[in-house]
Amino acid sequence: LPSNDAETIIVELRMPTGTPIEKTNSIVHRIEQAAWDQPETKNFASIIGQIENLETGVVDVFAPHVAQMFIELKFVEDRDRESSMVIQSMRDELDSRLDEVDRISYSEITGKPAGADISIQVLADITHLDTMDLAITEIKTVLAQYPDIYDIADNKDAGQIELRIHIRSEDAESLGLTQKDVASQVRGFLYGLDAHVYVAQGEDIDVRVRLDEQTRRSLFEIENSWLIAPDGRAVPLSEIADFSQESGFTTIRRVDRNRAVTITAAVDPAVSPEDVVQELIAPTQLGATGLGVAMASSPIDQIRNRYPELQIKFTGRQEQMGDAFGSLPYGFFAAMAMIFVILAFLFSSYFQPILVICVVPFSTIGMIWGHLLLGYDLTFLSLIGFVALSGIVVNDSLILVKFYNEQRESGCNVYDSLMVAGKARFRAILLTTITTVLGLTPLILEQSFQAKFLIPMAISIAGGLISATVLVLVVLPCIIQIFEDLKRGIYFLWFGQDTLQTTEG
Repeated sequence: LPSNDAETIIVELRMPTGTPIEKTNSIVHRIEQAAWDQPETKNFASIIGQIENLETGVVDVFAPHVAQMFIELKFVEDRDRESSMVIQSMRDELDSRLDEVDRISYSEITGKPAGADISIQVLADITHLDTMDLAITEIKTVLAQYPDIYDIADNKDAGQIELRIHIRSEDAESLGLTQKDVASQVRGFLYGLDAHVYVAQGEDIDVRVRLDEQTRRSLFEIENSWLIAPDGRAVPLSEIADFSQESGFTTIRRVDRNRAVTITAAVDPAVSPEDVVQELIAPTQLGATGLGVAMASSPIDQIRNRYPELQIKFTGRQEQMGDAFGSLPYGFFAAMAMIFVILAFLFSSYFQPILVICVVPFSTIGMIWGHLLLGYDLTFLSLIGFVALSGIVVNDSLILVKFYNEQRESGCNVYDSLMVAGKARFRAILLTTITTVLGLTPLILEQSFQAKFLIPMAISIAGGLISATVLVLVVLPCIIQIFEDLKRGIYFLWFGQDTLQTTEG
C-alpha cells in the first residue's frame, strides 16, 4: 500500500500511571514547542486526558496521564520535507528531553489504512492471563531486534493503584456479613448513601451521607473503619478482611469473549511494513545438511508453538491488506466474465472474446515500465488501475476485431482481412489511446496531497494503454492468425481435408 506524504501528524503521549494532569500538561507543552520549531508546522491542537481511536471514533483511554496531539502541516506543495522527515526531526529533538515519559508515538493521517504499521493481537481466555503477559514480552523483544522497527507498545494499560479488600468468608459469615454487605458499607463510606430526597425550585435534590474528605483520602482510616453487623454490633473491617494494593485496568478489551491485547509498532518510512512482516512470518535458514537446507520456523511461529493456548495473529493494516488483496482477484475475474458475455453476444462466437481478452495480460508491460520511469512503487491502487485498464484495452481490440469480421464476411482470407483491418482501424485505435492518456496526464503530473493517492492508478491505465495500443495492432493479429491455423489443423485431423483452404482458394 502507498506510504504517501501527510498533512496531519498525530502524537500520542502516555505518562506513568498515576501522573497528575498538571505534569502531563507540562510535557505536552514541550512537544508543542518542538512541533512549533519545525518550519513545516502550520497549526496544532492538544487534548489532555484522553486518546481517541481514529479508526472507530471511540475514546480508547480516559485518564490524566495520557494526551493526544494533532499537528497540521503546510500543504505538500509548500514545503520541502515530507511528514516522515518532520516526525524524525521531532523525535531527535525530544528523545533526550522526555526521560520521564512512559511512551510517545507518532503517526500520520494519510490515504493508507489507519493504525500502526505493524499490529499483532494476542488473545487468551481468563485462565491464561499470566501466559499472555509472557508472550507479549517475547513478541516485543522479537520486534526490538529489527533496526527498522521502533515505537513498540501495547494497549494493556495499567490503571491507577487500587485498594483491594479480600473478605475472609468464615469470619464474615460468623458475624452474619456477606460480601455484598461489606461492599455496600465500604461504598457508603467513600461514595455515600442516599439518605433523603427533597424538592427545591422544581428539582429533586439527593442528600448523600458519607465520611469527611480527610478520612476518605486516608487508607489507614479506611482499613480501620467499622462495619455494622445485622445484629447491630460494630465490627472492625480489619477483623474480617485482608487488604492489598494492586494496579487496576483502564480498559479491558475482549474479542470473541477472550481477553485481547494488541502490540503495535512503527516502521521506518524508507522500508515497507509488508517487507518487515514477511521477515517476521518467513522461516529462517539454519544451514546446509546432507538432505538439503534446514529451515526453522519463523520468530512469530516459534512463539505460537511455545504458547499453543494463545491466539497470535496480525491485525490492523495487515488484516485490511489481506482482505483487500483477497477480494481483488474475484473482482478482476468477475469483470472479465462480464466482458466475455458482452463480446460473445456481439461477435456471435465463444472463441473470439477469448482472443480479445488474451491481449489484456500484455498491458502489464506498460504498467510496470510506467511505474519504473516515473519513480512510483507498484501498489494496491496500481492493481485496481489494472482492472480498469482491462476494459479500456478491450475497447481497442473490439474496434480491430469488429472490422476484421466484416472483411471476412465479404470473402477476404484471414491474412488480407487482418492487414486491411489494421490499416483501417489504426487511426481510431491511436486516437482512443491518445485522448485517454492526455486526459490522465494532469492527474499524473499533479503534486498535491489529494492527487498523490490516485497517481499509481492513473499510471497503470496510461502506461498500460500505451503498450496495449502497440500490442493490439501487432500481437492481436498474430493471435487471430494462430487461432485460425489451429482451427484449420483440428478440422483437417477430424475430417481429413482442408475445407477452409479449398473454400478460400
